[in-house]
Amino acid sequence: MKKIKINLLFMCLLLVATGCSEDFLENENLEYVSQQQLNDLANSSPEALLTLNVGVLDGTTTFLSEFSTNGGNIHDDFGQKSIDLGLDLMTNDAVQEISHWFSGYYNYVGRQQTSRITDMVWNFYYTIIRNTNSIIRQVPAETNDAALQSVLGRAKALRGFAYFNLIRIYGNGTDGVPLYNEFEDLPNRAEESLVIAQVKSDYESAYSLLSDYIRPTKDQINQDIVAGLLARFYLETGEYSNAIAMANQAKSTVTLMSTTEIADGFDDISNPEWMWGADITSLTSTVYASFFSHMGNTNPGYAGLLGVYKNVDTRVYNAISATDARQAWISGPAYGLGQYANTKFIDATFFEGDYVYMRGAEMHLILAEAMALNGNDAGAAQALYTLVSSRDAAYTLSTNTGTALMDEIKMQRKIELWGEGFAFYDMKRWNEPLERDYVGTNHPSWGRFNYGVNANEFNFQIPEDELNSNEFIAIEDQNPF
Repeated sequence: MKKIKINLLFMCLLLVATGCSEDFLENENLEYVSQQQLNDLANSSPEALLTLNVGVLDGTTTFLSEFSTNGGNIHDDFGQKSIDLGLDLMTNDAVQEISHWFSGYYNYVGRQQTSRITDMVWNFYYTIIRNTNSIIRQVPAETNDAALQSVLGRAKALRGFAYFNLIRIYGNGTDGVPLYNEFEDLPNRAEESLVIAQVKSDYESAYSLLSDYIRPTKDQINQDIVAGLLARFYLETGEYSNAIAMANQAKSTVTLMSTTEIADGFDDISNPEWMWGADITSLTSTVYASFFSHMGNTNPGYAGLLGVYKNVDTRVYNAISATDARQAWISGPAYGLGQYANTKFIDATFFEGDYVYMRGAEMHLILAEAMALNGNDAGAAQALYTLVSSRDAAYTLSTNTGTALMDEIKMQRKIELWGEGFAFYDMKRWNEPLERDYVGTNHPSWGRFNYGVNANEFNFQIPEDELNSNEFIAIEDQNPF
């Protein structure tokens, strides 16, 4: 019978529920419990199992916005948004004026196996996987308890989220990443197809399990958020009809923000377009080691005080219509900043700006792209019009088709989602080269270089600590330098 390692807290709960004697605590096998015992606990005392797992799940959700997830008090390590920001800085679209925190992303040295950045990214997602596995392994897959089903569904969604990001950062088209789930451990570099299959299984299972779950806040994942995660996944894997269906469901839960709300600074989770995020308070704020400290050019922090500005590439800037309300996102001169300075992210409070992980505009863009790739140019143009006309009253329904329509969708995606953590994945998905050294560039000399499509630089190397501690990954399994 398969054994599962658990902690002392769970064992205490098990003793209460099953009436085991204290002698069991002296057993040398204290840290192990069988799956049958877990099933018995779920049947006899689902409240005990629920209490344990809700604590782990809530901690994992909070972990998405924690400071120093990898230890060391590093100020470019504050959870998911630090990785989002860093990856955006590895693209054509974002500019960092001076070398400081996040420079390792911008000049591509953070991807190297000896860098603390690749070590942080790797450990961040595997911490999520470890925590969610501890839940998934404890909840019987066929439980009929609605509360346990909701915990299981959210845990699977988070595990799928972690593996999906890992495979897009470290996968090389053939070799994936170590794969750990409730059935087996594959500590070697599992085939990329196996990891993709795990993501799909986790998301689709989560979607089913969360059918009746009503979340208390936007911090939590419900079925509509999983629909959004699936829309991202299906677009990436070429399942365009499924991407369309999931994007339609996800976007139906929110309304596009008004032209007034567009200029609200992207700091408030109550925004009607936000679907999933983190509600940052004075108790959860990570102050200078935070997204707004690094991204808010007008805020106190590394950007606003020290001048480590994060700006918009001139090509994206030039693509924004003069009648587009999103001009407010790049209005540097109005704040005494440079022409290309981003003013999209402005924290109205003292480092309590909320974090956005998913919003409705992304779903409209997925819908447009998936329709175009599925041969429905008219539908794609209409989906794009619904979004862009809400930002630019002068925008007219596109008459483009084929490649020209896709190019328009891509540019609108670059504009709309700038700074939100999508550009690196998009660049790889679209087979777009890195081109920062061009006539009229506003990229500084220390980051002004070009890489061709499918360059080795677009894949992070497995961190050295993993190579040293994992005997199943040899140096020859490493991604090329």
